[in-house]
Amino acid sequence: MESLKRESDEELKIYEPVLVGINNEDSIRIDKDEFKIGRARDNDEIILDVTISRRHCIFKCEGYNEWTIKDLSSSATFVNDVVIPSGVTYKVNPGDIIQFSPNETFRYHFTLAQKEHYIKKPRIDEKILDTVLSKQKTFSEFQECQRKELRGQLEIKQKEQEELKHQLEDLLSQQTVANDDRENLLQQIETLESKIKTGNAQEQHLQNKYSELLEKLENERLQFETRLNDEKQKWQEALNMSKQEKEMLEVNMREKMEKWREEQQAEWKSMMENKMKEEKNIQAQLLNEKNMLEEKLKETERALKEQEAKAETSQAALNINSTSAEVAAAGNNCILVEFVNIDPSSDLQVIDTIDLTEFSQDTNMESKMKENVLEKVSGIMDDQLTCSICSELFVKASTLNCTHTFCRHCISQWYKKRRDCPVCRKPIISMNTSLALDNFIESMIENLPTDLKNRRKELVQERKALETNKPLFTYKRRY
Repeated sequence: MESLKRESDEELKIYEPVLVGINNEDSIRIDKDEFKIGRARDNDEIILDVTISRRHCIFKCEGYNEWTIKDLSSSATFVNDVVIPSGVTYKVNPGDIIQFSPNETFRYHFTLAQKEHYIKKPRIDEKILDTVLSKQKTFSEFQECQRKELRGQLEIKQKEQEELKHQLEDLLSQQTVANDDRENLLQQIETLESKIKTGNAQEQHLQNKYSELLEKLENERLQFETRLNDEKQKWQEALNMSKQEKEMLEVNMREKMEKWREEQQAEWKSMMENKMKEEKNIQAQLLNEKNMLEEKLKETERALKEQEAKAETSQAALNINSTSAEVAAAGNNCILVEFVNIDPSSDLQVIDTIDLTEFSQDTNMESKMKENVLEKVSGIMDDQLTCSICSELFVKASTLNCTHTFCRHCISQWYKKRRDCPVCRKPIISMNTSLALDNFIESMIENLPTDLKNRRKELVQERKALETNKPLFTYKRRY
């Protein structure tokens, strides 16, 4: 099992080509299927050196971990010290030595390494690129000028030496032909030999000087490249620092945004919970209000029934068995009914006397009790069931989220001007129609006097005429 797991882990690993510097510490990660290298700014890897072409070469992935290189330069590209023809695609394998231009500074070892997450180096600014390239170009032109000047002097001296040698050969050939002027020829030959010897010494001196100049120029070039590399390293470190600061700032901003989002979610959640609690409290208060009104209505009906029962009991309690002595004792409080022309021998007798004044007193008492009850109910309605805006009994009672109740027309007109409760000044969030209050008011109006009924009907008709527009809220009926 462990071996299978190890094999699966190895299969999951992703490899990418890397150019590891042999004569320098630089390494180039080829992280694209088509990777361009050169001196121009649009390359994937920029090498700031005049010996590198603007578009030097291209690496391409032709298959699974199979890579090729195509040379596009004017200064040649080497693979294992063999020059690649320009424009020809050449396959490279892990372990090959790749060199850009004849300068061995850009000599790399091609290998495959496991792909890891890393921060890509930021590109150097264009102004810095222009400055580096101009410095390199100026230094290279200065060295080339010195080399050409010394090379010209050396070539002139070599030509002079060649001419002297030709003259010497001519004199030697003449020596064999003319014997009469032998001494003059010998003298000329000695002169030419001395000139040739002096020229050889001068040529050797120039040759040595030229070699020293080449060595000096090479040393200066190396020192200049070292100084440039140091400057590039400093620039790169500065860019890396700015990149790290930017990444740290982005991380801090992400953390702050995440924290703010969590706080907003918690605040929204608590606000929604509070709204739900307020809604439940409003529902509970409306239910309690409905139950209280229903209980008051039941108590009122019970009081009315008790008064009716008392009246019926008082009527049934009239005693028709009172005697004539009681009638006489009643005096002016009784109405006497006398039967005329009654035969004394007949069996008719006075059975009872009826006190009509007592009955009238009970009727008055019952009517007074009813009036008292109606007055109490009317007082309760005026105190509890009256709109605080129009001071009338509720017409289509509407209860706000703060549990205060108003006429629907009144609160709609108020809402056009202000968005808070007229009583407690809390913001108006919801508005619910209370059918229990409407039904209770309508049932109680039936027991009121006629003039109050007519006034109520006129008010309701007036409100219906005013409600020509749609309501501002969608009313939810509460039962």
